[in-house]
Amino acid sequence: MNSPKRILWSANDPGGMNAIAPVIRALIARGDEVVGITTGPAVAIAAQNGIAVQDASACPEEVLRGKVEAARSQVFLAGSSVGDSIDKKIFRLIPQVPSVYVLDFWSNYRMRFSAGEEDLGYLPTAICVIDELARREMLAAGFDGRRLHVTGNPHTEHFTEGITHDRENADEIVFISQPVREVDGEKYGFDEYLVLEHLARAVQKMPEPFYLHIRLHPKDEPHKFDGHLGGRISMFTASSLEESLSTAGLVVGMFSPVLIQAAAAGKQVLSYEPGLKGEDPLATNRLGLTKKLATETELEDALRAYAAGEPPPATLDVSVLWPKGAAERIVRVIDSLVSPRE
Repeated sequence: MNSPKRILWSANDPGGMNAIAPVIRALIARGDEVVGITTGPAVAIAAQNGIAVQDASACPEEVLRGKVEAARSQVFLAGSSVGDSIDKKIFRLIPQVPSVYVLDFWSNYRMRFSAGEEDLGYLPTAICVIDELARREMLAAGFDGRRLHVTGNPHTEHFTEGITHDRENADEIVFISQPVREVDGEKYGFDEYLVLEHLARAVQKMPEPFYLHIRLHPKDEPHKFDGHLGGRISMFTASSLEESLSTAGLVVGMFSPVLIQAAAAGKQVLSYEPGLKGEDPLATNRLGLTKKLATETELEDALRAYAAGEPPPATLDVSVLWPKGAAERIVRVIDSLVSPRE
């Protein structure tokens, strides 16, 4: 049996934090010494999961160095983020410590491990990926296959919890926003403003009483869509994402992981990517779990079909795509890299 280990973990973005939270709980449950240093949305998500964490959002470098050294870690566990995020700052401070990163999505592979140019300057010892599709795409992007471990994303085993159908309102359409313009600029050929503009027009063409609720991303500025509000379009006031998805009859977004979450929970989901440049960032459109729409006409036709009560196309079973046990597989990767404490 493995001896207890000292493990330092970090995350910033919601997807990365959600991916490693079940792993952290598993490590704590078996008696490992676990220390978390996070920033951004990960702080609140850790608290929601009952995981103790140190908020380093306003932490000077020397103070951060002291926190990292005090952890005396044998392994560094992280959820990936884009940019010079907290995990990369910690990574720079402990180059001698084995590191395990968990990917939560099928996009921006090189950006996740680069601070500026996509130079892969922050390659960890091991990268745990969602499935064989992600592994193939990362190999094609220039990653060393010896670093890649197909484990699954632990969050997919839990992210339908709290999403119900008993309060579902077929008249309610929910738009899942994400900060595409802020993070990706014009990379994809569309952003959340264009998508919402098209969606708002399409909803206005639907018969009464269909209406649109906007669910903001944690990184969204609270008033970014104020100019679109009015009539049958309003902001969602639900406190939790699960509540927003529970009451929705139809969920529309771009390539947010929330679309996968909604589809796995049995919700009707549309991925709208008008004028998409390059490869589709939502891999589940290729896998058949979610449905991609590429033009405003296709969006209007899909909403018209939904309003008419036409049955949605069949989708794949998420349990077939991603078998359970991802957290345990990631723990085994950690154990393979860390020598037992003497």
